[in-house]
Amino acid sequence: MATRGRKPKPTALKLLEGDRGKGRRPLNKNEPIPPEGAIKCPSWLLPEAKKEWKRLAPALEAMRVLTVADLKAFEGYCQA
Repeated sequence: MATRGRKPKPTALKLLEGDRGKGRRPLNKNEPIPPEGAIKCPSWLLPEAKKEWKRLAPALEAMRVLTVADLKAFEGYCQA
């Protein structure tokens, strides 16, 4: 079965692109936003994984790429 067109862009990306122009759909005001909070390095990570966490986590948090919703995947990346 074929897909029904392009997947919608996240609202944050639409805001970065700027000018909305005429005839475009309005921004999604109800888009889910992951909760913000302090993201701490888990104590169970191996020493090498903790180094990787400390290297990447601050930059990813500052860019709002790493959120609470991404923790398990990021832990797995650091541990690998």
